[in-house]
Amino acid sequence: MKRFVVLALAVTLLAACSSAGSLRNSKPTASYAGAGSAADIASCVADAWGRKPVHLESYVLYTGTTIEIHQTENGPAVALVDIKPVGDHTVATYYSNFNEDDTWYFEQVAQCVQTTPAPAP
Repeated sequence: MKRFVVLALAVTLLAACSSAGSLRNSKPTASYAGAGSAADIASCVADAWGRKPVHLESYVLYTGTTIEIHQTENGPAVALVDIKPVGDHTVATYYSNFNEDDTWYFEQVAQCVQTTPAPAP
């Protein structure tokens, strides 16, 4: 029984990675650049998206932050945003495989990128 649970968990984790990977292999829905830090923009996006009834997963890496939207806790990623510092600005790239209108989600990314101030010198 214990082996079955471990196997089921491994398959679930691999499926989540696979869905995010397939999203990144598709054409981005939108891409935005702004002066705010990657961490501040990611926090803004997570706060905005957190108001909707979806499951969010966030991953902070040395290259930036990824926030994934899952319609259910164990479901595949249906959208994600990669937020990365690039030179003297931050780029947020949104990918989607929603089966419904997701305009609100990428508008929130745009708003966060545009309104998040640059870090103090």
